[in-house]
Amino acid sequence: MSAASAGGVCRRLVSASVAHEIEPFGIKITSVEPGFFRTDLLEAHNDKYARSSIEDYAAEGSAETMWSGYYGAQQGDPARLAHALVKIAGMDNPPRQFVAGSDALAVVQPALEARLEEARAYADLSRSTDGSF
Repeated sequence: MSAASAGGVCRRLVSASVAHEIEPFGIKITSVEPGFFRTDLLEAHNDKYARSSIEDYAAEGSAETMWSGYYGAQQGDPARLAHALVKIAGMDNPPRQFVAGSDALAVVQPALEARLEEARAYADLSRSTDGSF
């Protein structure tokens, strides 16, 4: 698991925990997991890449090479994301997690399905830890 995905998991867990605790007060939280959106973030004058590299990661290539190819090719429309977020803000029962963009769905759905599959595969072992006090 990468540091970025570990951070995302941590944020989702914190958001889910807080959401459960504050819901009785009428406060709702939605964690948004966006894919790539066509913004100026990756435009050359907005980015700064490290010139040094870590030898162990050299085979992966530079961050600049990896990210620069996405500029102008992001399929997400920021205006449509804004409309979706306004719609979510107006919902009586908004989602606790909103995956924004088909590219994000393509990554998140298989990961969630794999977690469910693994949980089901080890369900008996999980239940075996229950005590009989």
